[in-house]
Amino acid sequence: MKKIVSIFLVTIYGMCMVACGSRSSSTEVKDNVLTEEEKAEGYTLLFNGKDFTGWKMFNGGDVKGWQVEDGVIVGYGNGGDVIADTTIKVSTDIVTVKNYHNFQIKWDWKIGAQGNSGFLYHVQEGPKYKAPFETGPEYQLIDDDNYPWVSETGKEGLEDWQKTGCNYAMYVPETKQVNPPGEWNSSMVLYKDGYVEHWLNGEKLFSFQEGSEDWKMRRYSGKWEAFPDYGISTTGKLCFQDHGSKVYVKNVKIKDLD
Repeated sequence: MKKIVSIFLVTIYGMCMVACGSRSSSTEVKDNVLTEEEKAEGYTLLFNGKDFTGWKMFNGGDVKGWQVEDGVIVGYGNGGDVIADTTIKVSTDIVTVKNYHNFQIKWDWKIGAQGNSGFLYHVQEGPKYKAPFETGPEYQLIDDDNYPWVSETGKEGLEDWQKTGCNYAMYVPETKQVNPPGEWNSSMVLYKDGYVEHWLNGEKLFSFQEGSEDWKMRRYSGKWEAFPDYGISTTGKLCFQDHGSKVYVKNVKIKDLD
């Protein structure tokens, strides 16, 4: 099954990106509309291009602090790290109304200079949790070169496990092609019974298996030791993160693999 899924992604997703290029440079592909090929493959829109139907605030109700502008979801950077920053009391991340288990999702995104955001999955809600990243693995979206990060030891600059395309604090791509802040990128995540793939701009970054010995070694050391429920649930909300800087998202399309 894993090999079949991977071949499918290479031949369909990768070829489409090579043929069509970035959506920002194509005048033939309409935003927030399924192509006939995507319909045949089983994709549905997770963002209709007009409003936040199907989305809500994490641990909350209707979406606030985000807007839809010209067919693009815009996060205004009103949030941040609700765990570390005592001035931010409530998460301003948005999550899907629906829960997902197995899925294949793709989306286009861009950030501003020094921007920081992310896509998370299998997020759990409830009074026990202050932020989605306590439970949900994250596909990192960030300005790799200019994000103003200083570690606890005083080292300036992001670590590799904090950069775009990473499975945050877990898995790191060996190579990648990411467009700079202000330009559109296309990402995809596949999750099938614990098997995960990260893609960026038509190229597969890496894959891994949840629950493997390698995954356990990474999961139960480092950052996630302080978050006992991280990566445990295999069903939950999908999420876009508001981390204190503007983020732009469109063409959010999902295939439910259950």
